[in-house]
Amino acid sequence: MENKAIKIGFTYFSSKEYFLENQLDTWLQSLQKWNGTYVIFTADFDTLIPEDVFAKVRNFGLEPMLHFNTELPSARRFNDVALILDLYQKWGTKYVILGDQPNVKKSFSSSRSHKGTLVDDYLEGFMSLANHAVKIGLIPVIAPLAPGGDFWDCSFLELVLEGLKQKRMTDLLDAMVLSSYGFTFSKPLSWGKGGPEYWPGSKPYITPDGQQDQIGFNNFEWLQAVSLRRLGKKLPVIILNAGSPGPKINQAGGLKVDETLRKIVQACHHGDNLTDRATDQPAFNEFVVACSISLEELLGLIADSDSLKALDQIFVQSQSSQSQPKANPVNQKVFDHYLLLPSYTSGVSDVVLNKVRPLIKKFRPTLGFSIEEALHAAKVTVFPDPNIFTAEQINKLRVAGCDVEILPQAGIEIATLLQD
Repeated sequence: MENKAIKIGFTYFSSKEYFLENQLDTWLQSLQKWNGTYVIFTADFDTLIPEDVFAKVRNFGLEPMLHFNTELPSARRFNDVALILDLYQKWGTKYVILGDQPNVKKSFSSSRSHKGTLVDDYLEGFMSLANHAVKIGLIPVIAPLAPGGDFWDCSFLELVLEGLKQKRMTDLLDAMVLSSYGFTFSKPLSWGKGGPEYWPGSKPYITPDGQQDQIGFNNFEWLQAVSLRRLGKKLPVIILNAGSPGPKINQAGGLKVDETLRKIVQACHHGDNLTDRATDQPAFNEFVVACSISLEELLGLIADSDSLKALDQIFVQSQSSQSQPKANPVNQKVFDHYLLLPSYTSGVSDVVLNKVRPLIKKFRPTLGFSIEEALHAAKVTVFPDPNIFTAEQINKLRVAGCDVEILPQAGIEIATLLQD
């Protein structure tokens, strides 16, 4: 079976100076040259990143992703925040990471009343936003947890997933994605590889001699093991800040960071073929959506006056002919626009056809009834029927790189949508 190359992402700078047109053009051009797929912008719920930033990202053939790294807002602000998500979805965003390190006490401000545990507080903010994200076609991503943390990260995630199960959030559980910090904590990239199945002696806050834990680059495997245990499946995961030493770690020694990043980039090109646990090489699985590197942290680690040249040496030289990703057939888009309709044992519904007729006349999409065929389209417009197209199937389209649009059920709403 052909290996799946892992998409590379870059978390963009937070400083406003890097959003000036000349800086944005320079850096996006470099990310394109470095085989980047995603550009992750840190965001909050009070200010909007300008629309033209997203247009520019798409013009460079990159995909925007958002990380809301502030405290999730209270329910009384839902309408305002929902509008922000609506706009970002309209501007081309697919993935929204909701929160940052909620298993650390300082991640919550004193301006909001917190009566429950850290898990309760996070679920309160996450559920309404994530449900709205799914409704409008975004993919909600659980916040990256602090490895270890004040509330043990694996235990925190276990309780979050259990809470969603108890509240019967089936569609949300089918659609959502995990995120994980790829900090090394100055340990080898092989540290903790294989997860708890491979290191059964590791316990919360106790790592016996001869055992390894999740506090290292392979944190994502331990989180996926939690989802497998609680949900019966490995959830997709996005790795953030890959190769960074991590917080409170002495960041001296840029050469070591250079070598670490080269190994990570080469492993991304090889995809899930690298599975030898005995080597100091990252090993990905098929459920890794992307592996992302923080530009801001990276510049702080590279001791070179010409930062772009120094980064070229890491990312361009890692793209040898042997390490170039093989073409993934799903990512080779055959159709520009695919209209996915439900098909029943009695045939195609005339009612559905009448509702989508204006769309067909205006856009002339390829018409079909197959999820597998739709995977090969750049854009997929879906007439919803949860009995035919489950949230998990719709998420499969998004993970394959399709721009997914979910139509409303009513014909008059579809007609109104076409007028916008």
